[in-house]
Amino acid sequence: MALLKSGQRIAYSVARFGTSIFMNIVTLALFYIYDKEFGLAEDSNLNAIALAVGKVVIGFSSFIFGYISDILKPSKIGRRKIFIWTGAPLLAFSFIMLMTPNLLIPSAGVTGVFVWLLIWNAFFNLFYGYLLTPYQSWMAEVTTSDDRLLTSGLQNTTNVLSTLFGIGFAFLLPGLLNLDEGLNFTNSMILLGVILGFAIIEVGMFLPSLIMIKEENIERKERNVWREFKIVLSNKNYVIWFIAQGIYSMGLTIINSLVIVFSDDILGFTEFYQTLIFGLSVFITLILCFLAWGKIASKIGKKWSLIIGFGLLVIVLPFSMIFKILPASWLEWAGYIYGFLIGVGLSAPYLFPYAIIADIAAKDEENTGEPRAGMYNGFNSIPLNICQALAFLMVGFLNKEGANFRLYWFGLFAALFILLAIPVLYFGNFDPYKGKKITQDKTITQNDIAIADKTEEV
Repeated sequence: MALLKSGQRIAYSVARFGTSIFMNIVTLALFYIYDKEFGLAEDSNLNAIALAVGKVVIGFSSFIFGYISDILKPSKIGRRKIFIWTGAPLLAFSFIMLMTPNLLIPSAGVTGVFVWLLIWNAFFNLFYGYLLTPYQSWMAEVTTSDDRLLTSGLQNTTNVLSTLFGIGFAFLLPGLLNLDEGLNFTNSMILLGVILGFAIIEVGMFLPSLIMIKEENIERKERNVWREFKIVLSNKNYVIWFIAQGIYSMGLTIINSLVIVFSDDILGFTEFYQTLIFGLSVFITLILCFLAWGKIASKIGKKWSLIIGFGLLVIVLPFSMIFKILPASWLEWAGYIYGFLIGVGLSAPYLFPYAIIADIAAKDEENTGEPRAGMYNGFNSIPLNICQALAFLMVGFLNKEGANFRLYWFGLFAALFILLAIPVLYFGNFDPYKGKKITQDKTITQNDIAIADKTEEV
């Protein structure tokens, strides 16, 4: 097809702004707010189980709906567009229901709130995979190699901005809503207004691309799905990667779920300025390190960049235990420094995973002459999200009511999983093009597209 016009390119690139906000909030704040205000403080295990179920759902929905959108016959609405037209409002609705049990079931009790979280978190993750996998697959069909770099660069900028909104809201939630004093009517209305605003943004951001960009009729060759499975699972580097990613993602799940709880319960960051400083110390560090890692990886490769980032996390995270013995007057500044160092370490696993999958898929296409990036990305989501689901069982244990001392261990538990992933990573080759003269179409393009997507899988 012809190059996208500048307006069309922008329309496609900004579409994920709202969904990225959603996922950042759900990843960082959902466990916290259900524990602190929505009624599951008495049993953190119920909270963790409901979130674990969501991870299993998104793992399979991403694969299933991506595959279905590949094999659907062309229609007037389009193979990809039909998922976007229906998926965007469904995802927004599930997000609103997920974040407003205090208004819709105010007297449900622990069991009622648990069932509510279980159902609506499952729907949210189902619709996330239903919407996003076909949407991202659409890029290869509506862009050419000439304008894909520009499109993915704009998408990368969009994701950075949406991360600012999502992570910023999550970290500011305790101070903004003053949850320690209860979610009163005024604060409930503030929360509802923000949630509705994000929902409107999410739906609205998809409309320009749906209206302005025509979906081309693509002739698809039939493939045997079992043959595709055998091919991707015979790729040694791919198998090593998803095993390592599954292991370290368990540590990241513990960090993402408990870092705000830790900052609130252990560090005492409940004032607005404290949550602002702590959140910014993590977020700004991530963004600055993204730039640094790009240069480092060009010299030493993605594998060794990841290992260095993981090594830093393994050293820093266990220091969560020393906050138990620190004088109260030291907690605030020690907490800011701790957040900064965690941000440095987290930046590597946030940046590289999609680029690694893209390189593996691109190399496979060169060797076989058959594109199967969808299969590589789709299958990878299943073991990844199952591992994250298992990690939520430990999240419930560490945040058990009446055992507040366990929160001091969250860094140690997370560090152990990250440490276990390092020797697995060592045996893989995740830089198949390093040191070779490559074409922009095959390698740079796919890496750039992948890095643009980095903020989506937390």
